[in-house]
Amino acid sequence: MELDFIKGHMGGNTILLFDGRQVRRESHVLETALTVLDRKRLYADQAAFLYPSGKANTIRALVVDITNRNFIPACGGFTQVLGKALVDTDLVKWFKVKTAPQEFEVTLELESGPSTVTVHKTKGGKFRKAESDMTSFARMLAGDGVMPVDLDGIQAFKSGYYLVQEAPKLKEHYPEADFEEMNTAAVKAISEAQAFFHQKGYSSTLHFSLFDRSPAHKGHLRAVFPHGVLTGNIEPTCGTGSTALALALLLTGEGKDLGLVKGGRIKVRLETGGGPALGGPDITTVVVEKKGEEVTRAFFSHSLVEITAKGTVFV
Repeated sequence: MELDFIKGHMGGNTILLFDGRQVRRESHVLETALTVLDRKRLYADQAAFLYPSGKANTIRALVVDITNRNFIPACGGFTQVLGKALVDTDLVKWFKVKTAPQEFEVTLELESGPSTVTVHKTKGGKFRKAESDMTSFARMLAGDGVMPVDLDGIQAFKSGYYLVQEAPKLKEHYPEADFEEMNTAAVKAISEAQAFFHQKGYSSTLHFSLFDRSPAHKGHLRAVFPHGVLTGNIEPTCGTGSTALALALLLTGEGKDLGLVKGGRIKVRLETGGGPALGGPDITTVVVEKKGEEVTRAFFSHSLVEITAKGTVFV
């Protein structure tokens, strides 16, 4: 089987885009995705298989994550790379997406619900940025529960199926851990926190957002997403993880203490990217809004999105 692909990244979160119609049966998508995501093949964090929806400027997507080795309900990095690909590649021809000189929208049908990507271009028609709507995903997390949790003495947050952990709280119990270097002690700390999270029944997945309050550039916080720390699958950036982090800060009141919340709205700039360790030179900007306890809007944008390869893979 021959599959055309586009590969890109959002601050180091690597994404593969495929035309799902080239896979003979939709039931074979998971097996195909895990094959092409392997380190010996195209090697990426997630693969998105795209299908026409039948609606104008709408694409249906199935997204597979290499760390959890299964489908995931949403993927922020995918939405950002897709936005870039719609400008810089012939992806628009795959699904006849109608673009515009300076701004256009495409709606993605994901397991978590619809997600609209707004693509902004320069006056010269080049890609400037993409804003990814994560409202359906944030509502899904909120519906699963967002709260402070105690992991055998380690203070953390549950944000839906995400474990959101402040690095200094973890370091209190693992003083040798260096999350900027991701040394052996840091790997142990993260993996054991994940184990406690699972044992208490908060989640059965490996989704993890780690942050601290020591920005080195123009952000409010630093972050990294060590979902698969034991296998080396540490994402420098993560759209769903950034959304889960912002949501936890908003709904638990922690963001207000940090001065990031005004009314029912949090806007946080996360220093990410550059490598599999805490912090980085890129900025992920996340906004989450609520009315009462209901999430009314969530979206994010990342400062560095690139297309790195196009070609055909034989599976």
